[in-house]
Amino acid sequence: MMHVAASSDEMIDRSGRIRTPWVPVMEAFRSVGLEEMGRRATALNRQVRLAAPYGVVARHRYDPLPAPLTASEFALLEAGVKQRAGVLNSLLEDLYGRQSVLQNGLIPPTTIFKSRHFVRSMCTAAPLATPRLSLYAADIIRGADGRFQIVRDHTGIIPSFGHALTLRRVASGTVPELFRTGGLRSLRPAREMLVDHLQRDSQGGMVAILSASAGSPAQSLDMMDDALLARALGVLLIEPGDLATRGGALHVKTLSGLLHVATLVRGLSGIELDPLEQGGRPGAGIPGAFGAIRAGVLNMLNAPGSSLAESPEVAAYVPQLFETFCGAAPLLPTAKGDILLSASKAPFVDPAGLVSTPLMFRLFSWHDGTGWQVLPGGLAFGLNEAGVAANMKDIWVLDADEPHYYSGVSHSEPQARVPFLPAAHLPSRMADNLFWLGRSVERLEAAARLLMLALPRLEAGTSLPRDAAERSLITRCLAKAQLLPDDLASGNISGRLLRQSLARRKPMAALLREVTRLVNAASERLSPSMLATVQMALDQATTALEPDEEQALSTILGFAATFAGIAAENMSRDGGWLFLEMGRRLERAEAFSESLAILLDAPPERLEPGLALGIELADSVLSYDLRHAGILAPGPVLAMILADSGNPRSLGFQCSALRWSLDRLGADDDAEAARLLHTEATKLASGTAELSGPLSAIAARLRLLSDRVQRRFFTLLPEAHQLEDEEEVMAGTS
Repeated sequence: MMHVAASSDEMIDRSGRIRTPWVPVMEAFRSVGLEEMGRRATALNRQVRLAAPYGVVARHRYDPLPAPLTASEFALLEAGVKQRAGVLNSLLEDLYGRQSVLQNGLIPPTTIFKSRHFVRSMCTAAPLATPRLSLYAADIIRGADGRFQIVRDHTGIIPSFGHALTLRRVASGTVPELFRTGGLRSLRPAREMLVDHLQRDSQGGMVAILSASAGSPAQSLDMMDDALLARALGVLLIEPGDLATRGGALHVKTLSGLLHVATLVRGLSGIELDPLEQGGRPGAGIPGAFGAIRAGVLNMLNAPGSSLAESPEVAAYVPQLFETFCGAAPLLPTAKGDILLSASKAPFVDPAGLVSTPLMFRLFSWHDGTGWQVLPGGLAFGLNEAGVAANMKDIWVLDADEPHYYSGVSHSEPQARVPFLPAAHLPSRMADNLFWLGRSVERLEAAARLLMLALPRLEAGTSLPRDAAERSLITRCLAKAQLLPDDLASGNISGRLLRQSLARRKPMAALLREVTRLVNAASERLSPSMLATVQMALDQATTALEPDEEQALSTILGFAATFAGIAAENMSRDGGWLFLEMGRRLERAEAFSESLAILLDAPPERLEPGLALGIELADSVLSYDLRHAGILAPGPVLAMILADSGNPRSLGFQCSALRWSLDRLGADDDAEAARLLHTEATKLASGTAELSGPLSAIAARLRLLSDRVQRRFFTLLPEAHQLEDEEEVMAGTS
């Protein structure tokens, strides 16, 4: 066994010299400088946290300086981690199988059966399709004698694995000076081998990361880590509500129906996983999940009940089981005493300079079907005075050689992977969230535009016939948009009364809360930069709303414009964007047609007030003035707001955009309905005889189309048969 020189400091040896692995790190640090490195640390933290789901607070501070290990040090750790993972897996297989450990008195039966981590329903006569322990992490310190020691095992939910696969990629762009020396073993080959193993084990089914539902009281240990892990592995991030059990197997509810899920990496505790068998909260988990695991149709990493091996009551017996399960003493002894006093220290970047903090290493391992593989890197944590991991840094393995685990890779053609997230395989929950996010943003913007139109006119209070007509039309539109109670809309409301109603009912605040909720729910479909921009604009609108809703209207319109610009310029025209776009176009078309039905509810000779309000509500005043010198006439106005294909606010434009989205999603019948609506809106622009009724009918047909879209894509219900269709079916079978 390699001898490691005794040292209480990772960077400085006993003679006061910088240890060899740290030399290039400190040279890069000196070249950058303390002040600049502090700014780089701030940037690193910002970049990593931008990847978090909306509303999730990061637990750690990310340090730009790595914790380097030599190839020899890592080889010792690698062997110890593999040995320990194998023993723990053998222990779990025995405890949930033959239970020879209990029969031989190596562990008291009461210790196991009284443990809250023991899941009785996962005891099986035969082994599961995959090892009960497939993912493993070990917390390790270097003691004062220089030897590595085990602090804790992680055998249930594996914490911070997503961070370990993400932090280096982000740091390489934030502190590139550290990476110029070379000789660093890459994480990419190991990550790709893990992905290949997961895909092969899935045998054509879907691989996904199971995270707790957003806002759930019993959230996963780290929802941020779940999101990072899903992105690092290129797999789907799902919640329990996305899954359903059919025919004994688990399926994710997608836009194309139920898609078989073969492998789940869980971020949910065993007690939450199957409420039917574990007595958890109804709806918190997936009924039938345990049965799918026992039947071998679902691979769960790790199996429910695997956290038993890391529980304190069982961990005390683990060292004496090495001889039983592997016939050798543990390569990594268990740490004794206060780890804060015995752990080696390493430098962390602090505004005051480099601060030396007790260090704990976390290494990650997985079973590839034949043996255990260890990630050539990991995470190192700085421990605070309470022994809690506060700071986080990347672990470097300084080795220019190719990793030795390449030798076991099969040379056969890899199995074709399941295409990741085409539009048809987008989870129905996420499509639903994006659809309603689009609608809610448009609803918020429409309300702001209507109030900006109404407040100055109602404040004027003049008695001219045209002004009175405008006020009457506006109050009816406000009531239709539920911004004003019906009892107030029937009278001659003033600006003061409208403001009092807004202050009492706060409709804009309710709309903003709904947008915030849906941004949170759809955050995994927004890139970090997109999410940060949307969140900043949303926070500005929410803050501006507190003192005065009227003054906040322009800020709300700014948020809506920011959101629309990001959706137009940053999202690919596939998958989630299609549903966001459908929601926006449906809401804008429906709200605009309802408002126009009110504004144009008059004979041709009395249309002028409604035409003026309509062109302003469509934010098309400037375009109209440039084309028609500001002279209001029914023909040009109706052409611009109903049929102009170049006006993104026209009713025809919304129907055309809606048809395009439905075409892309293969909803041919609904696309045809949108085309007919476009044709009808264009016909309305050619005449002024009775406009209100047809516009109300268009709004009603848009609502029916919205219901059809939701039934087709989100609720996965079959189309309802008409009575005459059922009669024809019965006639054909008689």
